[in-house]
Amino acid sequence: MKINNNILLTLITSSFFLFIQIWGKKNPDEDIVILYTNDVHCAIDETIGYAGLSYYKEEVNRKTPYVSLVDAGDHVQGGTIGSLSSGRYIIDIMNAVGYDVVTPGNHEFDYGMDQFEIFAKNLSCSYVSCNFRDLRTGKLVLNPYQILEYGDVKVAYVGISTPDTIVKSVSKTFQDENDNYLYDVDGDVTGEKLVASVQEAVNSARNEGGADYVIALGHLGENDEAIKEWSAPFVVERTSGIDAFIDGHTHEITEQLLQKNLEGQEIPITQSGTRLVRIGQVTIGKDGSIKTELIDPEEVKGVDKSIVNLINEIKSSYGEQLNEVIGKVDFNLNVNDENGIRMIRKNETNLANLIADAYLYGSEAYGGADIAIFNSGSVRASMKAGNITYGNVIDTIPFSNPVCILEMPGQAILDGLEMSARKYPDENGSFLQTSGLTYAIDPDIPSSVAIDKTNNMFLGVTGERRVHSVFVQGEPLDPQKRYKVISTTYILMENGDGYVFEGSTVINSQFALPNELLISYIKNLGDDIEKYREPQGRIVFSKKPEDKTIINDTKSFTVNDTNLNSGSGKRIQSNAELSGILFLVTFLILYNRI
Repeated sequence: MKINNNILLTLITSSFFLFIQIWGKKNPDEDIVILYTNDVHCAIDETIGYAGLSYYKEEVNRKTPYVSLVDAGDHVQGGTIGSLSSGRYIIDIMNAVGYDVVTPGNHEFDYGMDQFEIFAKNLSCSYVSCNFRDLRTGKLVLNPYQILEYGDVKVAYVGISTPDTIVKSVSKTFQDENDNYLYDVDGDVTGEKLVASVQEAVNSARNEGGADYVIALGHLGENDEAIKEWSAPFVVERTSGIDAFIDGHTHEITEQLLQKNLEGQEIPITQSGTRLVRIGQVTIGKDGSIKTELIDPEEVKGVDKSIVNLINEIKSSYGEQLNEVIGKVDFNLNVNDENGIRMIRKNETNLANLIADAYLYGSEAYGGADIAIFNSGSVRASMKAGNITYGNVIDTIPFSNPVCILEMPGQAILDGLEMSARKYPDENGSFLQTSGLTYAIDPDIPSSVAIDKTNNMFLGVTGERRVHSVFVQGEPLDPQKRYKVISTTYILMENGDGYVFEGSTVINSQFALPNELLISYIKNLGDDIEKYREPQGRIVFSKKPEDKTIINDTKSFTVNDTNLNSGSGKRIQSNAELSGILFLVTFLILYNRI
């Protein structure tokens, strides 16, 4: 019987690593403690905070000389301090705390490639990623791994970035002026490219680097929010040589998830949630065993005063302006429900109504719009009853994606709503909130949205639609009529979250930031903010009625396997698109206003 050469090579390689893992490992003379963070999203002094993290690190260091601190991505974006400094202050704080290895998350690219390169240059330990690639050269942009030594034991940290980065950050970051992609994160439909890159890095770390242990430091995720073929369990299952997987991206609290690897060995996967509500800890014991655990805030008994002073110094440079009151409310404006579930990602909330109306109100100065939409994942914090400040607004909408107005057929809007509703009742960061438009979802109808699995973009609807009863300004939406829509360039022009709005033309582009629109709207509302005490019923869940005149019944089509994998999602092309220089000037002007 003939054996495929690739299979034979895999068997030989896997057998070799199994031998090394069983017989070749050195045990450390003291415990090796690897502290980790993931998805901190600018939570510099919430809960544990960086000062608590630094204190805990020093406490552990008193018990063992072998302590390292690593991060699994998404640290420079998600709060006021990140927005106002384009992430620079976060790098300063991380350097002061003393990180040893960091993997970039998708949001490290939100401020553009030039800014990411500044991060990479200024971060004292730099970044690692085994699958972030320059398509012009075919070479990796960053080192695939970093090896740290603990006595005579070597531990390799292999960086793994999510292939979802291209969609989950700003697509333009990875393109040239003609929208040609310059970078890739080794994503394909099967996940084979990602797996191959990871295995190559692991092999190199062990063979060339002489690593005794390999820790994957990934930004992939484990649950259904992650694309299965790009998830941590999928990678572990198809590789050998990884001893533990520190993960991020999906904000999961996972003390330990055991996943069998290619050799049938159980490998622990761990993730600490988000915003430093816990510290992750992986310990390589003196007997070679590996333990994963999560450190609760109650276990952190103090703060590092030097980090507190640094954060206070940074805050004082912009604190006075951020504390300026722009409005007042005597009820909470919510992202989460009373159980802490991110309700905004699968239903409307009063805060979602307020923000969507701010978009629509803001459009009036720039030609006006019929409809406002925005993705729920762009809202990162609730607003509590009391005074509303500039800082509150920026914490709520920290992203720097500018706003635009496009004109598009009703059919494109219906397709967008179907894409938005496809994951209900699960949480979905791309779930669309609206103003000027109301719609219903029939949860009993399975989603038939077709996705291009190469880049996670919308292709079409292959069966019955679950979205119905769509009204614009009180009138049934007409699939053939053209409507003006305001949202961010991320959603309307850059295929953010996989949205494709066919037949669109640009009316006005990059004229404001979402948080600027919200600040202006709140200032003008005054006591009228009372109308946002409760959600207004813009999104309802009901059976689809029989009357076709109000359900906006429209075309579906068959998508074959070729189309599903063809990458046919189209970007908007427009002569009205501003040059990079003009956008930079506009961006800086807007930030100086607030």
